[in-house]
Amino acid sequence: MKVFYNEAYTAAAHAFDTTRKSGEIATAMDEGCAPGCEVVDPIDFVDLAEELIEATHAPAYVEALRTGEPYDLAGSQGFSWDEGIWDMAVNSTAGVLAAVDEALATGGSSGSLSSGLHHARRAGGVGYCTVNGLAMAATRGTELVSGTVVILDLDAHCGGGTNELIGGDGRILHLDLSTSSFDSYSPDGDDELTVLHGPSDVEYLEHVHGCLGRIPDDTGLVIYNAGMDPHPGVSAEGLAQRERLVAAWCARNSVPVAFVLAGGYTWGITMDELVDLHLHTVRAFAGHPSRAAREPSVTGRP
Repeated sequence: MKVFYNEAYTAAAHAFDTTRKSGEIATAMDEGCAPGCEVVDPIDFVDLAEELIEATHAPAYVEALRTGEPYDLAGSQGFSWDEGIWDMAVNSTAGVLAAVDEALATGGSSGSLSSGLHHARRAGGVGYCTVNGLAMAATRGTELVSGTVVILDLDAHCGGGTNELIGGDGRILHLDLSTSSFDSYSPDGDDELTVLHGPSDVEYLEHVHGCLGRIPDDTGLVIYNAGMDPHPGVSAEGLAQRERLVAAWCARNSVPVAFVLAGGYTWGITMDELVDLHLHTVRAFAGHPSRAAREPSVTGRP
C-alpha cells in the first residue's frame, strides 16, 4: 500500500503536532513499523494541488498564504506565517490527491500523512487547518467516479469548514462523528453530524458502525479523516478497533478508500505514543490489500 509523504509536510517553522507528527510517523514507517507500506513522494500532484487550492479558497487567502500579507489572514489557522506554510499546504494537499488517485487505480486503500484539513474555510484557516484537503479530494473524486463520494470524518472535532465548502453537493455525502462540539454546523441534505460527549468505547464504536451503515451502495470512493484525538476519552484499543472496522468495511464492500491522519496531539501523551496511535490507521488499511493485490491477473503474472 502506498502512503504519501515528503519533507515539505513539515516545512512550516511553527513547531506543533499538526506540523511535525507526519515526519515522526514517516520515520517510524521507514524503520519497519508498518509492514506492507511504501512511503511515496506526492511531487507529481503538486501542480494539481495548487490549482485546486486556488479554485477552493478565496484569492485573498491564497495570496496571504503565499506572501504572508496581510499577516492576520496568513496566520488565521493559528500558526505564525513563514515561507514554509505555503509549501506545507501545497504538498500535504498533493498527498491527499495522490492517495485518491492511487486508491481508485488499485481499487483498494491508500493514504497521506496529511493533517490539519477539515476546519479550513474558503476565506481563511481555522483551528490549525490551513487548506481543506478533504473538500479538494472530494471534488477530485467526483470527477473520477460515477457514484457517491463519501467523506467519513472521525476526528474529535466537527468539520465545519468541510461543510461550508461541499455542503449541498449531491454527489458528496459528509458523515461526521465527533466527541467535541468545536466547529459545529447544521448539516445539509443527507449529510450527518453526530456529537457524542464522553462516550464509552462501546457507545463510540456503535456509532462508527452506524456511520458505516449510512454509506450508500453506489459509493465510488471513501475519503477518511482518521482523527486520533477522541483519545483518551476513547481508549487506544477502541481507536485501533475503529480503524479495523473502517478498513474491513471498505475491503468487504470493495470501496476504494483514501485516508488522512487528522487530529491527534501530545496533550498528556508523548510523541511516541501519538505516533503509535496514528500507526493503527496505517496498519489497519495495509492489512486489507487492494483488489488488484487480492486477485490474480489473467496472465498469471504477479
